[in-house]
Amino acid sequence: MPVDDSVATGRSQEVAQSALEVLALLARALIILSRSHPRHAFVLPYPSMAQSALDQIVLRCVVRQTDPPESLPALINWCRRRTIGELPVDVPAHVVTPDARLLSPRAAHPTRTCVELASYGPHGLVEQEAVRLLTRLADGCPSAVLFRECRTFLRHHPVVLRPQDQDVRVWEHVHHVYARAGSGLLVCSGCGLPATRTLCEREECGRETPPPRVRAMPEGTLLLDPALRAFLCLPAPTERTVLETLTERGIEVELHDLGRSLFRLPSPPNVEPRLLGVYDRRHPALLAARVSEFLSGTEATLTVAVPDHHFRRRGFRAAFETCLDVTASPRVVLTSPEDLGGTPVSSTRTPALKEADA
Repeated sequence: MPVDDSVATGRSQEVAQSALEVLALLARALIILSRSHPRHAFVLPYPSMAQSALDQIVLRCVVRQTDPPESLPALINWCRRRTIGELPVDVPAHVVTPDARLLSPRAAHPTRTCVELASYGPHGLVEQEAVRLLTRLADGCPSAVLFRECRTFLRHHPVVLRPQDQDVRVWEHVHHVYARAGSGLLVCSGCGLPATRTLCEREECGRETPPPRVRAMPEGTLLLDPALRAFLCLPAPTERTVLETLTERGIEVELHDLGRSLFRLPSPPNVEPRLLGVYDRRHPALLAARVSEFLSGTEATLTVAVPDHHFRRRGFRAAFETCLDVTASPRVVLTSPEDLGGTPVSSTRTPALKEADA
């Protein structure tokens, strides 16, 4: 069942079907505002996407006969104080969990939930920006080998302390996707991503025992583009483990899509490609939507590898499989590095056939 079809309420069909899109619109507006200079973001007229999001939230408050936010700053405060389940947008819990937030309560930074929602649908902008940046990087590299080196550098360097010490060949091609960080930047010692005193961008390191520490970065530190941090750096540990597992088993893969963590598995001649995608997403239904959108343009089969802790999370697999498009579902298998390590991978069988045999 597509994600939009699962967004059902007791109201009109038009309002029900647009609930997730309204939430995604709000997420996109928050992303844009987070990258704008505060002095410009809240001056009338508001940025068009932010005004549209405010209008939609006000409309839904009127329908519910509740007090709406009176301005864009008030809407920001709403999103800091409220969970998604407390917003006037009825999205089912298996699509986006009600306790998730769009902004962190203290720092008002966009959360991973916000980033994933902002990448949903035809108007998505964050993952799509990461794809554009990587594709542009590939176009500017004189060889595939250099592009792979640049991509590897980005995966492992969400933060750069001393650009003058980097490989000149690589740095001259990637420096444009870094920007000078503001003063007081903190970085998580566990994942290497930016952090506050209480939460890093990965949002999961704090649950580890003992939790990683955060450390202050010196002035002049450079920070990778946020879209690449979310969609290249976050899945990097899973990608590394998956590729190491395949290499140990003598299976060679090639990067299939220069803008994504999408690889081509060995397959017999004259058959549709067998692909392996590596993802790190909090919300399986939104992942299913992105996978379905990708597969709508190809006849390929796709093995979707996610981190082990997501794969084992209660309800993750069911939500993912339920929200896949009906034409994509038979061609998709969900797995993890641990599960992949114990599953035969044959160049003559598709993932769908392997699951049917299980």
